[in-house]
Amino acid sequence: MTSPALSFLGDLRPAFVAHLAERLTDALCAGSQAHTASLGVRAPARANSALLFLLINGPATLTEIARTDGQSHQLLAARLAPLEKLNLVERFEDPKDARRKPYRLTRSGKAEAEQVRTAITAHAKAMADLFAETGHDLVAILDQTLEALRVRSAAERFRAAEQSAPAAARA
Repeated sequence: MTSPALSFLGDLRPAFVAHLAERLTDALCAGSQAHTASLGVRAPARANSALLFLLINGPATLTEIARTDGQSHQLLAARLAPLEKLNLVERFEDPKDARRKPYRLTRSGKAEAEQVRTAITAHAKAMADLFAETGHDLVAILDQTLEALRVRSAAERFRAAEQSAPAAARA
């Protein structure tokens, strides 16, 4: 086994959990992109949840998708932009409310979303196998961690740790 990433940091390594999580995200998204591309999917892997949202729930505004998905408007807009360029999603004027401009799947977007759903089913199985191999259900761990950070932010935790550190460590 190779040395874990950032092992040179020793006891400071937990402070870089976000960096390690980003590496994990990049590795998983690269694998997902390679797999879905091999099936003919054109959409970026990071936009798969938006495609699936529209497939499952039908047309929705950016606000509605963001609220349900728990993502920022800015991030979601960035995820939807390439789908629009690929003509997989489109915005349209709501006939009941001209101010409302929901997104919907195009015909090719529906076919793509179905391909994504098939691929993601395999991805979910592969992740379950990985979790069994490692003995850690990352989805449950991430849910618990995000909830704990919702209750008490990382910034609050950092301040509390700094205040409880011995004076010599703070100097």
